[in-house]
Amino acid sequence: MEQGQDHAPTQPDPLWLQEQKRRLSDELRPWRLLLCTTDRTYGLLMAAHMLDTPAGQPSQQLLGLCHRAASVPALLPEIATDVLVLSQEFLQDGPALPVLGQLLQRPSPPTVLLSLANPHRVVIRAALAAGVQGLISQENVGRGVVLQAVTSLGRGQAFLDARCQAVLAETGPASLELTAREVEILALVAEGCTNRAIAERLQIAEVTARDHVQRILSKLQVPDRTAAAVAGLRLGYLP
Repeated sequence: MEQGQDHAPTQPDPLWLQEQKRRLSDELRPWRLLLCTTDRTYGLLMAAHMLDTPAGQPSQQLLGLCHRAASVPALLPEIATDVLVLSQEFLQDGPALPVLGQLLQRPSPPTVLLSLANPHRVVIRAALAAGVQGLISQENVGRGVVLQAVTSLGRGQAFLDARCQAVLAETGPASLELTAREVEILALVAEGCTNRAIAERLQIAEVTARDHVQRILSKLQVPDRTAAAVAGLRLGYLP
């Protein structure tokens, strides 16, 4: 597991940023890129920055911009070994990991670089178990970590940035820790989803959604859904 050493200056100067952009563009040349973000403007700017093309100008390297996890499979070619999927942890329709995990089970899967809003060891473990090859903390984007990750992934090496490695190394009791599925459901609870809405979003039975929510309340030792959302933020399960 690679950990990058090319750290950004405390206050990046224009020359450093220009060099980072040039190097990132070079490292991305072998890849086709699929960007998954909730913000279209941010996605276009990121694509222009990463691929060194003017904002708004199409690039043959860019397969598309996704705002919903459910839209990703349609944009991914059947043979995707040269595709890099750069995705935020949460998209407009919820966590991206379940869909990304399914794509990674394909015979010709893509390479995935997942940006975590607030890294938690449960989510990191779930991402690694799903086959995600690169994990970075969203707070480090713009500080050189994307270049470090893309460089490692291009060499066939998995990558966790320093923040994710530190979180993964944390020790402590796990008996009351939420599972990856419970973290996914907690995010929907925080959105204000009812048990029925959770069931519809995740395509599970309503009684199953109810049982998941009850276990979440029990593990977090809170009386209701609002308190669960607050506890989820405090404990790092939610961004």
